[in-house]
Amino acid sequence: MSNERWISLNQFMKERNIGYETALDMIAKNEVEYHKTENGKNIRYKIKVGGDSVSRELFEEERAKRIRAETRLDLLKKVLEED
Repeated sequence: MSNERWISLNQFMKERNIGYETALDMIAKNEVEYHKTENGKNIRYKIKVGGDSVSRELFEEERAKRIRAETRLDLLKKVLEED
């Protein structure tokens, strides 16, 4: 059973002890999964917390970092083995 839930942006900021700009930056960088609704001038966000899922963008970014790190490690191993 997943403990995944959707919370307001304000609640997310309180739980993470972060400011508004930091929260919006996390949304812009796709570091959190969210839903955005607009009603005239009002923009509301719901942020997904808990569970074991991450956004597709974050998954792909972390996967690319891991591949680069493994490649560098392999190259370093080859250099050290040549001595």
